[in-house]
Amino acid sequence: MSYTVRPMQPGDVSTVIAIERLSFPTPWPASAFLYELRQTDSYYYVLLQSAVHRNVHPDRGWRHWLHRISGLPEEDQVLGYVGFRFRGDQAHISTIAVHPDWRGRGLGELLLLTALEKALTQRASSVTLEMRVSNDVARRLYHKYGFQLQGTLTRYYRDGEDAQLMAVEVGNGVYQARLARLRRVLERRLHDQ
Repeated sequence: MSYTVRPMQPGDVSTVIAIERLSFPTPWPASAFLYELRQTDSYYYVLLQSAVHRNVHPDRGWRHWLHRISGLPEEDQVLGYVGFRFRGDQAHISTIAVHPDWRGRGLGELLLLTALEKALTQRASSVTLEMRVSNDVARRLYHKYGFQLQGTLTRYYRDGEDAQLMAVEVGNGVYQARLARLRRVLERRLHDQ
């Protein structure tokens, strides 16, 4: 069984909202996703979806990944998503989540890697994101990909929790080589599952 990363469509929002509610104590409303999906010049959302026994047609400008993963259901299923935007030479990851049933398998890492590779194709020099101070799993993943703490945003989330602003410089050959190595390791991990 395989999966693919594909652009999110407005019809996917209800599924994304279901994962959002399972993932975050203060989930985004559907209207926020729909608004950003309409901003096609600067906002990008992609889904990670199982793709069992179907042809995947390349979408202009997007690299599709097909991998083998054991244990996926027999029908297509959205497993996660990532949203990011571009302003000048800066990219910002606004949201990333994997359905709780599929966490710990490298799928969130695949979504992060997809966003970073898209940032490179858009000639971004750096990528930023915010994360909850309590999210140790995300912190480990972001550090693995070179993100460094830039500061703390006090009471950033609606429930009052602080956020840490993280950033990584991606516009150099050293980082791009690191990203290629991390992708090979991730591909092996996903293949071996």
